Amino acid sequence: MLCALAVAALFSALNVPPPDGKVTRDDFGIPSISARSLAGAFFWQGYAVAEDRLWQMELSRRLARGKLSQLLGRTAVNSDKDILRFGYTDSEYESIYRSFDAKTREALDAYCSGVNHWIETAASEGRLPAQFASQKPTPWTRLDSLAITVNMVRQFGRGGAGEIRNLLLLTYLKDRLGDATFDALDDLLWISDPDSIPTCTPGDDPHKGKSPFSPVPKDSLKNHAALLPKVNLLELLPGIRIMEQAEAREIAAELGLPNKWGSYAVLIAPQRSKIGAPILMNGPQMGFQTPSIVHQTSISCPEYQAVGMEVPGIPGVVVGHSKTLAWGLTSGVADTDDVFFVRLNPKNPDEYSLNGKWVPFERTEVPIEVKDGAQETAVREMSAFGPVILKSTGTGVAYVRKSSLWLGEPQSIEYLYHLPQCRTIEEVGAIARKMTASFNLFAATSQGDIGWFFVAKSPIRSPEVDPRLPAPAEAKYDWRGFVPPSKMPYVINPKQGWIANWNNKPVAWWPNMDTPTWGVIFRNENLVRQLEKAATLDRNDVVNLAKTIAMKDITGLRFISFLEGARSRSLSPVQRAALEQVLSWTGSRVEGTVPATIYQAYYTNLQRELCEKKLGAMFGNFTLAVQASLVYRALRGETKTDFLEGRSAEDVAFAAFLKAVEALEKSRGADVTKWKFAPGRIDFRGMPPVLYNERGTYIQVVELLRQPVGWFIAPPGSSEDEASPHFSDQRDLAAAWRFIPMRFTSPAR
Repeated sequence: MLCALAVAALFSALNVPPPDGKVTRDDFGIPSISARSLAGAFFWQGYAVAEDRLWQMELSRRLARGKLSQLLGRTAVNSDKDILRFGYTDSEYESIYRSFDAKTREALDAYCSGVNHWIETAASEGRLPAQFASQKPTPWTRLDSLAITVNMVRQFGRGGAGEIRNLLLLTYLKDRLGDATFDALDDLLWISDPDSIPTCTPGDDPHKGKSPFSPVPKDSLKNHAALLPKVNLLELLPGIRIMEQAEAREIAAELGLPNKWGSYAVLIAPQRSKIGAPILMNGPQMGFQTPSIVHQTSISCPEYQAVGMEVPGIPGVVVGHSKTLAWGLTSGVADTDDVFFVRLNPKNPDEYSLNGKWVPFERTEVPIEVKDGAQETAVREMSAFGPVILKSTGTGVAYVRKSSLWLGEPQSIEYLYHLPQCRTIEEVGAIARKMTASFNLFAATSQGDIGWFFVAKSPIRSPEVDPRLPAPAEAKYDWRGFVPPSKMPYVINPKQGWIANWNNKPVAWWPNMDTPTWGVIFRNENLVRQLEKAATLDRNDVVNLAKTIAMKDITGLRFISFLEGARSRSLSPVQRAALEQVLSWTGSRVEGTVPATIYQAYYTNLQRELCEKKLGAMFGNFTLAVQASLVYRALRGETKTDFLEGRSAEDVAFAAFLKAVEALEKSRGADVTKWKFAPGRIDFRGMPPVLYNERGTYIQVVELLRQPVGWFIAPPGSSEDEASPHFSDQRDLAAAWRFIPMRFTSPAR
């Protein structure tokens, strides 16, 4: 309320009527906005979040628009170039804005006005964050919010473009394996695993297993390899970091901005709920920083009512609940982006071949102002297929990125505006069918329905190409369109009475495409097995699901079975003690337990013992490339490549176990009971660490009674000001797995 009065006083001094509405805050400083109009509500949302997070928002917009070098100097130049190489021009952003409907434009403009009124208030009262050094920041614009949205969607709502990585892998393995390379690639980059647990079971699949994708032929990799250009490894290696925008991600992590992805969600139907009404739990995993990269808010006006998680700089509630609906999101990991290659003009590398003619790349140069340094220039080169990743002049090609989301990422703002207005699961489905970014959308209604929708603008690829490798930028090899929204996976009110997802395979028939994400071993099994055992659940049970998966991982138990016969082998006292410990492991990763330490060392050595001789070190990313599903299949002799090479699976496992014990004994001593496990922890700045970081950056649990009731947590606190009591007041709650009530205020009258 005080901040509202301060702005009213400022407007009075300027002889300008203040916008309608008010901001109140709960005991944790979480703002509740109440207004008579849509513009008033979003004005105050922008004002309130800027009051809490203005410096964070400043860093976010600079990162998203390639302007960090102005602030940080040369250390940020490569990050800015990364962003601008694939970024949009101001005119393109304005065109995106004009494509929004009138209500979305009104909300966005009001939000920006609210941010700017806080900037004016703080500057006039000497309340700007100290990092600004009393220099008033430039006005907040809609382009800033749109750029932050693009950055967020590109991190959490798209997938694919792993073809350069796969091309490097192909080139590397060919020198080692010769003709056996393609079998090894099929093992490493499997298209689909029928044993991977999907979100929607075959029995609930409304599409009855009918896939819009053509099956990948048996010799697809070998046939596609004949289309590929020569590869210069030295030229191509930097392409992986460019593709992943590694410089921008690394500096984002340093600055406490979004840089990771993950997320889990659970929906409980009324028949499996102890309260007889749906329950939704969602935990977006976006990393942990100080302050949090997200913020909590509540917005109430006649046209828009929602409480939940917002991203500073983006209007609306991203995840939360309204008066009739609760919704959540996890990253979908659909393959929305592909790498193509174009032929360069040997006489002029600024031109490429298109339809039999040499045409110039569309070149946009953007100056980069560097603090205490000379000005730099970022260059975006556009082909008809998308922006250039890199040019390999030595091999005469340029690699370009084609994205189904190009110029479409900010549409998320429009959908976030309309989602809280839904009353039925069918209305949610109608919005889902318009969404283009790759997400799993979960919803539960006060009418008693639950639903999940796999959303993405997913390309249908030419049958002439293998989706795992770069394709020629020619019509024959280009996309054939997109999966119709009506054919995308979804389920409403499944027979089993619950829905669970942890970024896993959507349905049995959905392929991995270029990245071997989903296999027989995947983390969602930790959620699924708990839900299968539970007859009914309440909100405390659902919270315990999240708590359990932070402290336990049962997927590794498959590998313990290969050691069960080792008791009969000749063992030293230390080896025998370690064996008994690891055989007793239940998947627990609780601090101080011994079996988890031994298992972790055993599994790492198992990867190497099984595969390193055949595959080599693979650019130092061996343990990332050799995924658990491949290790399990290889031990069972189910791969095309013979990784066992005449050994039994038990012999391989035992050899890995001995190496693990040897390393642990050397580093920790001969007393096995002192090999205590140290789980991942959350290190908030200036606070004691919080154990168990395998959890949501933000977690919410909502009961869909006639009037939805929810609880949420977003540690360490709502404020970025270290002097504020709300800088760290959610840290202890998070450590104890406790939550804060999600509250509405009534719309202003």
